[in-house]
Amino acid sequence: MVIHESVPAERVESTAYRAMFEHTSEGVLFSTPDGRITAANPAATDLLGLSADEICRIGMAGLVDADDPRWDLALAERNRSGSSVGVVRFRRGDGRMIDMEATTRQFRDAAGAVQILHILHDIAGRLAIEREMEELSARLLELAQSDELTGLQNRRGLTVAGNRLLQFADRQHADIGVLFADVENVMELNERLGHHAGDAALQAVARALSVAFGRSDVLARIGGAQFLVLALNPREPDCGTVTRRVEAHLADPGTTEFVGAEVAVSFGWATRRAGDRSSLVDLVARSDWAMLEARAARQAARGTAARQA
Repeated sequence: MVIHESVPAERVESTAYRAMFEHTSEGVLFSTPDGRITAANPAATDLLGLSADEICRIGMAGLVDADDPRWDLALAERNRSGSSVGVVRFRRGDGRMIDMEATTRQFRDAAGAVQILHILHDIAGRLAIEREMEELSARLLELAQSDELTGLQNRRGLTVAGNRLLQFADRQHADIGVLFADVENVMELNERLGHHAGDAALQAVARALSVAFGRSDVLARIGGAQFLVLALNPREPDCGTVTRRVEAHLADPGTTEFVGAEVAVSFGWATRRAGDRSSLVDLVARSDWAMLEARAARQAARGTAARQA
């Protein structure tokens, strides 16, 4: 018969705590309330790039970045509630600063002295993943709101950026000029020269609009061959100037060589005066109607000239 000798609970706890202290993957520090470090486990020495003796000699004041306001917040929370959890910037032995999640708890040891337990968790991998996800989300949002062919905003992007510009104009009591542009001969270019020519024409119009308008203006491709521009505080005489500038860019030999033929575009202008609360949908409709009227007037003038000839 085997008789098992019982082990005192105090010895089991002491042994278990020592094993956890030495083998856990989390950095563990013990310190006094004044910041003097009394112990550092192997994981803490790996995280901080310092030996246990160096960590104890440096103390919390030398390990924590004094300019990090999060440390003061963590101290205030620990003093108030006895514990805290937060991200704090630490200085490694090689001088490099790293962010680590620090969990601290205040307790009293067997002698009744106040001690502070610090558990350090390396979050570099998590932060890298979070940054990657943020960048991916921003890229996906950009793709969702931009037109792949021209690089301008698409309808969804126009809704977001256009409404933002209208709200800004309302706060500034500013006018908004709205240009509707329709590429008339895309279908003809597709049939005569191939779809690459139609795509080139749309890209040429997008480039011409980008050159003619400012960076604060909103440019969008809202349909197959239709474009819309919202311009802040346009001067009325400039509307015709801007249109002629776009037409001159499209008539440039470099552009016609790029497309393979001339690009024909109809334009329509509308203005949203300060104090006007017309919606983006209303502005699109008004500028579209202005474009159709201008096209009809131009075609009528051509018909009259042809009959007189």
